[in-house]
Amino acid sequence: MKIADFIFEDPSSAVISGDLLSDAGDGCRNIAARFSEMALRHPLRTAVVDEEGSISYGELDDLSDRIARFVIERKLPRESRIGVMIGRHRLFIAALLGTIKAGCVYLPIDPTLPLERRRKLLSIAGAAALISSARNAGEMQQLEWLSPSLQFSLTLDSDDVDSLVETPGELMSTELWDHIASSAADDIDAGGWKSAFTGLPLSPEAMAAFGSNARNKIARHIKEGARVLEIGCASGFSMRYIAPLSASYLATDLTRYNAERVEVAARSLGLTQVTGRHLAAHDIDILPPGSFDLIVMNSVIESFPGYGYLRMVLDKSMKLLAPGGTLFLGNLWNLDRHDAYLSDLRDFARLHTDEGYATRSNLNGSFFVPFEFFSDWAARRPEKPSVSHSAVDAPGFDPAPYAFDVVITLDAPGESAPSASARRAPLHFDRRALFSDYPAFSASPGSELTPAHAAYLIFTSGTSGTPKGVLVEHGPVINLINAIEHEIYTPLSARIEAEFLRISCCFSFAFDGSIHHIFTTLLNGHSLFIPEEETRQDPEALHRFFQQHRLHVADSTPTLFALLLDYWEKSGAWSSVNSFILGGESFSSSLAERYFALPGVAEREIWNAYGPTESCVCASQYRMSADSWKRHLPPPVGTPLQGVDIKVCDDAGRTLPVGIPGEIMIGGAGLARGYINEAELTAARFVCDENGKRWYRTGDIGRWIQPGLLQFTGREDRQVKVRGYRIELSEIESALRASPLVRHAVAVVADPRQDGDRILVAYVVPAPGFDAAGCRADLDLSLPAWMMPTLIVEIDELPLNSNGKLDEQRLPSLQTRGLLSRNSAPRYPFTRDTERRLASIWRSILDVQVDSADDDFFLLGGHSVLGVRLVSLLDAEFGVKLPLAELFTSTTISKMADRIEAKQVASTWKSVVALHRGGKQTPIVCFHPVGGNVLCYKGLADALGAEWPIYMAQASGLEAGQSLQPTVEAMVAGYLHDLAELLEPDQPLIMLGWSFGGLLAWEAACQLRRIGFTIDRVIVLDGIASSDPIRIMLQMDEAEFIATMFDEMGLGSAGFLRTLSPEERLDRLVLHERSSDYLPEGIDRDHLRRLLALFQNNGLAALRYHPRKSDEELLLIRPRVPSSQAPGIPGDDYNGWLPYAGGGVELRWIEGTHGQMLQPPFVEELAGHICDTILKSL
Repeated sequence: MKIADFIFEDPSSAVISGDLLSDAGDGCRNIAARFSEMALRHPLRTAVVDEEGSISYGELDDLSDRIARFVIERKLPRESRIGVMIGRHRLFIAALLGTIKAGCVYLPIDPTLPLERRRKLLSIAGAAALISSARNAGEMQQLEWLSPSLQFSLTLDSDDVDSLVETPGELMSTELWDHIASSAADDIDAGGWKSAFTGLPLSPEAMAAFGSNARNKIARHIKEGARVLEIGCASGFSMRYIAPLSASYLATDLTRYNAERVEVAARSLGLTQVTGRHLAAHDIDILPPGSFDLIVMNSVIESFPGYGYLRMVLDKSMKLLAPGGTLFLGNLWNLDRHDAYLSDLRDFARLHTDEGYATRSNLNGSFFVPFEFFSDWAARRPEKPSVSHSAVDAPGFDPAPYAFDVVITLDAPGESAPSASARRAPLHFDRRALFSDYPAFSASPGSELTPAHAAYLIFTSGTSGTPKGVLVEHGPVINLINAIEHEIYTPLSARIEAEFLRISCCFSFAFDGSIHHIFTTLLNGHSLFIPEEETRQDPEALHRFFQQHRLHVADSTPTLFALLLDYWEKSGAWSSVNSFILGGESFSSSLAERYFALPGVAEREIWNAYGPTESCVCASQYRMSADSWKRHLPPPVGTPLQGVDIKVCDDAGRTLPVGIPGEIMIGGAGLARGYINEAELTAARFVCDENGKRWYRTGDIGRWIQPGLLQFTGREDRQVKVRGYRIELSEIESALRASPLVRHAVAVVADPRQDGDRILVAYVVPAPGFDAAGCRADLDLSLPAWMMPTLIVEIDELPLNSNGKLDEQRLPSLQTRGLLSRNSAPRYPFTRDTERRLASIWRSILDVQVDSADDDFFLLGGHSVLGVRLVSLLDAEFGVKLPLAELFTSTTISKMADRIEAKQVASTWKSVVALHRGGKQTPIVCFHPVGGNVLCYKGLADALGAEWPIYMAQASGLEAGQSLQPTVEAMVAGYLHDLAELLEPDQPLIMLGWSFGGLLAWEAACQLRRIGFTIDRVIVLDGIASSDPIRIMLQMDEAEFIATMFDEMGLGSAGFLRTLSPEERLDRLVLHERSSDYLPEGIDRDHLRRLLALFQNNGLAALRYHPRKSDEELLLIRPRVPSSQAPGIPGDDYNGWLPYAGGGVELRWIEGTHGQMLQPPFVEELAGHICDTILKSL
């Protein structure tokens, strides 16, 4: 948009200024001092409330002081940038304040951003430190190694940051590898061995080279009689080359199918010393310490979730090694070669665009690690092992040029090979560092800071394709908080007679809108309320948050406000919020009309705020009420804040009179210092007039509609605002063009439904092989969600005008529905009712034809705002509440239908089964044994009779697709959630468990007592409180484990079972099930695999469970006949329970074995003991 060149001599063309407050009220001229003053005035007042808890002003001041003193002791230069990567939690505020008090610059790092985007922000900022939380510790450690400028990190909510372990991701999904291995045609397919360049299986020759490389690297370290453990054996290519050198070889894998496959392959090669075992890398510590001479992880670590997980597995491996042992880590993907690998893949894709190869366009999810990590880890180990690394010598093996091998030995320490990059190992600190003894300070940290000190750094989208950082000083923040207090908060407090206000912060912490609400709230003594990420994106949940906390002031973008209006109008609910402050994008007349038409809003107000990041968030604002909102439409952006100057200028910088549009220029007390590392851009946008006064050229077009009343009308460049976020379209275009399959690209903003809901659209000229879904996946790794194009439209060429510039007017209309990009996969008709109903909902939202099961919500025009509407409609149609996060992972009709149906099934499947609910006696809650099934309690329920209500908790994981819970605590929490729906809170309960179920019963009693339930007693049927017997069973090989667990079925000895193949052992179990009651009826191989996986999962949970001491009375009933299934604790009839049961342990014995005690005729005796004990206590 070109600004006309006018010359006016008109008094109305003067600069409009907000009155500058002469005094801040307390004389504090910096953020740190101002907050400390508020804490001194109101130490007990609540400062911050999140969805997990709250913190007072005094507590927040103390915690932020501790953080500041810690940072000061690190002796960073003043104005060093410190990243804060914590979720929406009060600790984020503490870190922010601590950083500023230390004289450093606060840099928000949103943990929901792609990791590469976060790395880029830290790199551009030259951040010296990163403050994080335990939840983000894994990504924090990755960023430490990726960001050379980082000198240290601080984790605020952990006392041992090195013990924090990432949760395994998709590449360690048992379901994924079960599917790959069970459906594979050969060993190469079963191991997932595919070229990242071609997408084709690697050749047998390449896999032979891979195995030979491992053998050659360990040959001199392996001795006669060596005992070998391989972690992540896949389909056995390492085993084929290393096992012949060993006396025993245990091959473990995440999927049972590959463990079986390796054992079968070894038998075919005559390698009878090889045993396969289903065991994840993090569970190897169940094996006996010192029991291996060599441990192998060959091409496994690239699937690990991060450094914490790798460190844990290495530490556990060291305990398993015998003296003089060796650890071989093969094919480690080299962090120093990551960019080269990615570049080579893109070059390959460009050279072979029309050859049909499925080249990987990104390396997302694959774990790259530098050699320095291993040398740093070894230096911290007490054994001081020697570490060496070398290139992978495997011609034809795809990742070899980008990887290295490591050999770690426990012999005499040797010299580690030098590193070419000499990367420094990062320093980790945790909460303990905050309570160290630091030198006394003469005053509170930060009290000496001046208004000219830098306070925070916020990144916005950049025209060059790189984000640009805006650096803001203390002075503009102090001006902002004084102005907002004077113009909004003080008058509102007086009207509602409130001593202080309760104010939300719904804006993303990475968005400058959060600066407004954090500082104007806390530096004025009010209380800040922070909704969780899911809450702030869900209008119904956000409304509940407002009401639950009785908020006076709420912040929002107009887009989110529109969704709240949708909810209020549909539900009939109304909000008690007194004042809404809206900003980030244009506010339409229709939104004001809809809001003020709601009941109960006569005394409410809306503030339409305007201001770029470069003017400390807010430069002007306009108040609307039920009486005044119609006076000026569309709503203006109001008058300048106090201390802020605004003028409207032509291209020559001359002020324009009322009614004439021009560029909005902002001056006064709110201006940022400028852009970091962008001197030319700073000089171009921050200019001085003839009097030396500094102004920011916003690039926004506006006009005075009357003196002092400003209206925003548009932009003069390609910067846009979408859903409250400021976006440079060129940054999106740069990300699109990075793909080798995109020849040309342009990004635009459109309003295809003409409803004010603006979306980003990318037009691309594709190369052969382009796939819109793959393109979106690539963008997702580098762009934040709010910069993702809603539509990707393929065109033959970009339309140009006579000057060779893009002619946006000639881009194809979005109304031409055939241009909407779809998946390139074949079209699939709907096959079920759920898909057809779902398609109908999509059509109503997207206003497009939806006719294939592979149609993608986002490729058809969906985005996060429409996603919120979709979630609401799904709930109404299917009775299923689909979290927004799942919407982004189930984007096609087919996948979304799967999620809906899975949730519908889950809602009908309950973990708790009830019998005799009408009984008058104390209810008994029975917890499943290690096998997860509760059919074992049917005989006990019959023996007790209908007077005893019985509730039986069965395990998740028995059915296909059900997830396993890794801990006793997590299992019990899930069971109690379902149990709570069936019980009255004041109802006394009896907890009962057989075998492993005894641990569950004990934990349930502890959890229920904490939330107010009365526990009459706990009954344990031959359960063990000690983990030692469990550990012994888990250390058995599968043949011995099956022989022990099913010893009463007559399967045969462990020695006999070892002569059978893995599948033959399963078949023998299936055969014997037909003549016994120990296994579910009709069980097959796959069901048995799930059952054995459940046995192992529950055994591991028992191994790691430490019963808590409680005041419960415990009845322990044991069988007189011992069995290998439940050997008990030698010399302790009480099976380890005495130290935990504060109410005492009563021991009773019955006839029979462990397996017989719940079967006739023994179960009648068991029921008699239970009734006798309970009734006797009444």
